[in-house]
Amino acid sequence: MTHEELKQFKASLSITAVARLLGIEVVRGRCRCLFPMRHVHGDRTPSVSISEERGTYRCWVCDDVRGDVISLVQLVKNCSFVEALEFLVASFPFLVPGGVSVSSSTSRTRAVAPRVESPVKNPVLPQEPLPEENTEELIPEIERKQIILSFLKMLSPVDNTPAAAWLARRRIHKPVWDKMLLRTIVDYKALNDKLKETYSIEVLKYVGLFNDKGNLRYYKHPLIFPYLDSGRRACYFQSRALDKSVVPKELNLRGTVPYPYNVSALDQKAGWIYLCEGVVDTLTFLNQKIDAVGIPGVRSFKTEWIPLFKNKNVVLCLDKDEAGRSGTEYLKEVFGQAGIRTVVLGEGLEHLKNAMKEGEDVNDWFVHK
Repeated sequence: MTHEELKQFKASLSITAVARLLGIEVVRGRCRCLFPMRHVHGDRTPSVSISEERGTYRCWVCDDVRGDVISLVQLVKNCSFVEALEFLVASFPFLVPGGVSVSSSTSRTRAVAPRVESPVKNPVLPQEPLPEENTEELIPEIERKQIILSFLKMLSPVDNTPAAAWLARRRIHKPVWDKMLLRTIVDYKALNDKLKETYSIEVLKYVGLFNDKGNLRYYKHPLIFPYLDSGRRACYFQSRALDKSVVPKELNLRGTVPYPYNVSALDQKAGWIYLCEGVVDTLTFLNQKIDAVGIPGVRSFKTEWIPLFKNKNVVLCLDKDEAGRSGTEYLKEVFGQAGIRTVVLGEGLEHLKNAMKEGEDVNDWFVHK
């Protein structure tokens, strides 16, 4: 496994899923420290933060209890870096880049770090460089979500805006706009100023709304897609550029994607669900009155979402290109491991005149038809 393959593998892992596999109870991004004897009252109030976005953990009492997903396995299982990596590869084989082995990465790893007192016998401390970012919460998670919700309420409906015309050209129409609460930024300066008046710049940066220069990030991406939960509230969103020359064409809110787009369609009832690459393709199906959910990218699917698809058969609707085919194979493996049936949109029908062409996505295909 090369350095880049190792990075890809680690990025595909959910540190929360790994922690639970190791027997650690994680609740709302927190768990108890493995060294309760160092804490007042035995760490009755969990002091370890787990960041899904960064793939890291950190105890706010024990300076030596922090690191990444591999060092977490080392700490719990009292093993070397290579042994921890082998454990993860065996536990999540469907996330391993095709045709690579663990052994080739060993020359790139550092020596095992010193051992310290632990509730398990002589655990191994993290051996890779500890994350330099400050992972301390500037504001409580519930307040972060409230700020995002407040931001979305400041936005305008898409009706009679350039965003509406953009959607209509893609055969996505008002009933779907209203159902999914699509919003747009009409007056960027007014919105930027209002946010600065309401919250501090530090908080706006922490939440992910503002960039490092201290301004709203979505100047070129005014169409906003809220990720609604079952209560039609949103703590996450994706934005889209209307000008096709803008790169990248989409921006995600910084932070962890909490669930697939249109998660309410995953109602645990028996039936079919279409899984799309991106919000626009999902909206295309919803406009056709077809149940669909979306993920931001081919490798953004989290294994911890698998239970949401209980009782469903899944139609994989990724783009017809190299990345889409790779992502399709990955998702077939992920769902197959969980015993969930999948089929690929259009598979076996390539000979038909109206079949999707190379490079097309679902929305392209519908618009052309």
